[in-house]
Amino acid sequence: MPADPTDSTPTPDDSSLPDNSETTLDVPAEESDDSPGCLPAVVAGTLLMGIVAAVLCGVTTWILFQKRAEIAVRTLEGFVPMIEQSLLEPEDKAEVVKQFEALIKEMSAPDYPPAAAAAIMQRVVRLPIPHWGELDAVESFVEKNYEGDELERALTDLSRIRKAIEVNRATVFDIIDVLEPVAVVDDTTGARSIKTKLTRKDVDQVIERAGLLAERAKIEDQRFPRVNMSTILRQEIKAAKTEGGY
Repeated sequence: MPADPTDSTPTPDDSSLPDNSETTLDVPAEESDDSPGCLPAVVAGTLLMGIVAAVLCGVTTWILFQKRAEIAVRTLEGFVPMIEQSLLEPEDKAEVVKQFEALIKEMSAPDYPPAAAAAIMQRVVRLPIPHWGELDAVESFVEKNYEGDELERALTDLSRIRKAIEVNRATVFDIIDVLEPVAVVDDTTGARSIKTKLTRKDVDQVIERAGLLAERAKIEDQRFPRVNMSTILRQEIKAAKTEGGY
C-alpha cells in the first residue's frame, strides 16, 4: 500500500538507528569448579579391591601349602597306572609301583609334613620313569640293527644319558626331547608313546640327540653299569627327605 503523503510521522532511516556493532554484553564468567569430583572415591575403591585381592591370594596360597601332601598323593595315584603301562622291565616296574604305593600310604597320614611332600614331588616329577623303558626299546633296536663302531657309539651314548639321569644332570624334559623322533602323540588325548615299529632313520636321530645331551651334561665318554629306575627313585626319595627339594 503506498505511503500517505499527508502522514507526518517521521520514518527513521539507517543513520538514525543506534550503532550496536560494538555493543558487548557483560556475561558473568562461569565460576571454575576446583572440586576433586569422584576421583578420591575411585582411588579408594581401587586400593580396597587391591587389599582384598591380596588377602584372598594369601589365604589361597596358605590353603594350598597346607594341602601339599594331599595334592602329592593324588599326583602319585595318577602316576601308578601310567607306570604299570610303561615299557619298564617287569621287576623294575613292580619295584617302582611298590615305592609309589608306600609313598601314597605314608603321605596320606593327617600329620604328614607338607614341606616333605613338596620336596619329594619336586624330585619325583623330574624323573623320566616311563621313558626309562622306552630307552630300553631303543637300545634293543640298536643291538639288533647296528654293527661295529656305530653299535659301540650308540650303546655308549645311551649309557651316558642314563648316567646323566642318575646324577641329576638330565630331567624328564631332556629325555622327552631325545626320544621325540621315535615318539607318537595321540591328537585326541594328548598322550604320548613310543612307535610300535622303529626305523633306522628315527633311531639314528635319537642317538645323535643322546650324544648331544651327554656332552651338555658333561658325562664322561664311556659305558656305565646299568642301574634300574627303582634304584634311582629310591635315592631321590631319600634325598628329598634328608636334603629337601631343588
